[in-house]
Amino acid sequence: FIFNIREVESYADRLYLHLKKKKEEMKPDTEAQLSLQIKLEKVEKKLKRLTNVTEDKLSASKAEILHTLLDKKNILEMQVEKLSKDPSECTFANQKAVDEKTLNYMLKRTQLLTRNIRLALPLLKGIGYHHESMNPKQRQAVETLLRMGFLQVVTATGSLALGINMPCKSVVFVEDSVYLDSLNLRQMSGRAGRRGQDLLGKVFFYNIPLPKVQRLIKANVPKLKGQFPLSVSLILRLILLAEKADDKPDAKAKALSVLKHSLMAFNQPKKQEMLKLFFLFSVQFLVREGYINQEGKPQGFSGLATHLHYREPSNFVLIRFLEKGLFHKLCERSLTNKGGKQFSETVMETLVLVLANLFGRLRLPHSAVELKGQFRHSKVILDELPPDFAAAAEEYNDVVDKIFGNFLLSTSKFADMEQECQLPLSNISFAGAESYHETSFLSVLTNCQNKTTAVSPFATLSGNRNNDLFCASTVDTIGLQTIDAKTLKIPTFDHETEDIQGRKMPLNAYALDFYKHGSLNALFCENFLHHAFQLIKDFKLVISSISTSLMELCEDENDNVVLAFKQLDESYKEKYEKIQN
Repeated sequence: FIFNIREVESYADRLYLHLKKKKEEMKPDTEAQLSLQIKLEKVEKKLKRLTNVTEDKLSASKAEILHTLLDKKNILEMQVEKLSKDPSECTFANQKAVDEKTLNYMLKRTQLLTRNIRLALPLLKGIGYHHESMNPKQRQAVETLLRMGFLQVVTATGSLALGINMPCKSVVFVEDSVYLDSLNLRQMSGRAGRRGQDLLGKVFFYNIPLPKVQRLIKANVPKLKGQFPLSVSLILRLILLAEKADDKPDAKAKALSVLKHSLMAFNQPKKQEMLKLFFLFSVQFLVREGYINQEGKPQGFSGLATHLHYREPSNFVLIRFLEKGLFHKLCERSLTNKGGKQFSETVMETLVLVLANLFGRLRLPHSAVELKGQFRHSKVILDELPPDFAAAAEEYNDVVDKIFGNFLLSTSKFADMEQECQLPLSNISFAGAESYHETSFLSVLTNCQNKTTAVSPFATLSGNRNNDLFCASTVDTIGLQTIDAKTLKIPTFDHETEDIQGRKMPLNAYALDFYKHGSLNALFCENFLHHAFQLIKDFKLVISSISTSLMELCEDENDNVVLAFKQLDESYKEKYEKIQN
């Protein structure tokens, strides 16, 4: 196991080259092979002359000669095949595990010999590699050949650690990494030992400090903790389930079960009350944005929002753009009438730009700004949203900040204020008057004339007030310690992100760059993406979901927005299929 994709492929290549060099050093007996080949050709010529005569006309002596030549041909073919095969010292492949026909079929199906010779050559030697940047067919070929026993060595990232039946005799950890923790160690080392074949599985550590190895082996697996069980999209999905189901009583019971029996709030009454508050404020948001009516019934774009539930809050921002007619304005700017409505490339690229800002939110370090304009194929750094789209996103954030800021204020009553008024390390308390004048510093603080109102006494020292809870970007730093109400599930659209030094981190333009040049290698080399294939696949699925939903929602089949997203879906799908094949 290696945690760097480049190293995964590099180790497999080096091992293949080592076997190739070893075979060259052994100096195979080419003269004997050539001699056998000449003998075989002579035998085949004699057989050809004899077989031209019908069997009825063959004399007894010639028939005997024919059978002798056939036996001799079989023996010579076996000898030639034996000499042409790799010696056992020069290959890891188990030829007995897979017949040649099956192997050729798998190589042809995955097109490795024509499209990825770098993977195909080591595979034939019994060496494979596996990581998330490979396309599904290539990963499946490696997994199948390893399970069948043909591959004896596979280098991999954590892509083989979870959810795949890939047993092997031994596991080797080749490098140290911050990702190598006790949980990953248990999962990866669990590959060692094949049921029914090995009594013990072996685990080796190479180039990893001994103290860390000892710590990892002795450490307990991290405890699983329930994350915040609700999101606005989940609540909308539950409302849709209860309203659209054929058996409504059963659907309502299931929805209530999800809300009442959350893992996070198990045996924690305060958190259960927090979840109820979150539900109420989420319903208020859904009513305010028009996803449900006053009676709690879904309406408008609620279906589209739930189709993209895994992309919250970008799904809500997208619908805000649709409702304000921004896409209609964009699509009316340029039409090229070629066999119906065809939109110009400028419109298509602007559409991808907007969608990339919403659904392709992969951040680059601030230092990437210095490389702007130095790349040959890709733009790398994504431009910001067009002004009218950016203004609509700000309006959306204002609504979210107002509604969920009140939610955060309401949850403050569930905090343990005695613990909140203690310093986390020294446990010095500010809750009682008897501790106020122990030091001169405390005396200055408590005698301050400026009175403020804030949910956290320590946040107040930095100049934060209750009104700052209405700005989602500051909540994580000024929230109370004893309640878990972070901004993670508050659907604020964070279109600007800063690093710890306050520098802006730009978005990666991989989605737009791929639309322009269609090259996976360019994304790998210039956009710094080792898992580009999966990212492009996810982005393509988002476009397909939007296009399908709009066609179902819109009664006018010739609507400009519907046609524009349909054209974009077809174009992006065509580019994706080229790299998939």
